[in-house]
Amino acid sequence: MIIAQAVIAIPIVTGISLAAMQQLPPRMRLQIKALGATRMQMLLLLMREARLPLLAEVMAGFGGVISEVGASIMVGGNIKSCSRVLTTATVMETSRGNFDVAIALSLILLLIAYLINLILTSIQQQQRPR
Repeated sequence: MIIAQAVIAIPIVTGISLAAMQQLPPRMRLQIKALGATRMQMLLLLMREARLPLLAEVMAGFGGVISEVGASIMVGGNIKSCSRVLTTATVMETSRGNFDVAIALSLILLLIAYLINLILTSIQQQQRPR
């Protein structure tokens, strides 16, 4: 299931991270190279400069993965105590007609997603340049 979730998240994360890195001034790369930085040091410095959009990329990737049901069911199989996650359990309870349990599970999932996004947004707002 981890591989399926990675397949879902990689295009989102890659697209946003490429856009974030392309927004950096091209002269910054030249300046870092001129100061004698290695490729790894240059990459780390560029990522540090683009940290706010990269944090947004993490949030978008997380949102895409946490909301995915199809890949979880296809790959994981929704086996109790083995591969059942909140999204597949919600679908299963809905198909059984246990709407109260399905709503409770989806509220838990919504709360988890909201809290993680709240934490990441507060980190992002603290590091925002003034």
